[in-house]
Amino acid sequence: MKKFISIALVIFTSNCHSGNINKFESIYIDTAKNIHIIFPDGRDKKITKNGRAARATLAPDKHSAAWLVLNSWIAEGDVGPSSSQLAIYRNSRLRYIKCEPFIRDYWFWMGGKQVAIDCGGRHFAGTLILYDANTLQNIDSIFQADVPEDKRPAWSRQEGNSDSNTVQ
Repeated sequence: MKKFISIALVIFTSNCHSGNINKFESIYIDTAKNIHIIFPDGRDKKITKNGRAARATLAPDKHSAAWLVLNSWIAEGDVGPSSSQLAIYRNSRLRYIKCEPFIRDYWFWMGGKQVAIDCGGRHFAGTLILYDANTLQNIDSIFQADVPEDKRPAWSRQEGNSDSNTVQ
C-alpha cells in the first residue's frame, strides 16, 4: 500500500509540475542583445548567442516568446539594421518566420496561440500574415492594398490586439 501511495504521489507531483515546464515568467534582452527567458521557478535561460535581438515579447498565455532578429546589414536610408526574421520560442524549440524585405511589426493573437506579422517595404502596402504559434503554419494572409482597413479581420488590426509586454 505504501508503494502504491508513493507512486501515485510521484505521478501527481510530476503532472502538476509539467504544466509549468513550457510556461515563462518573463523575457528580457541583455546588454549584448541576447534573449533571456525567466521561468516560474526563477531559472534564467539564455536563448540566443548572436546578439541581434530586438523587441522581445512574451505571449499573453506565457507559452511563447518572440523577438525580431536584426539583419546584419543596414538598408539604404536607415540608421540601424531592420529585421527580416521573427524568432519564436515555444515548447523548448526555437524557430523562425522569414519575410522580405522587412517585418515591420508583429503581435500575438488568440492569447498567444497565433502570431501575426506585418511584412513589406518601408512605405506603402505590405502583407499581413497570421501563423499558428505551435506549428508556424500560415493560417491567413491579406495584401493591405486589396482589403480596406474596415473590411479586414480582427486579427489583422494590431492596435490593442496583444496584452503582452514588449521589451526593446
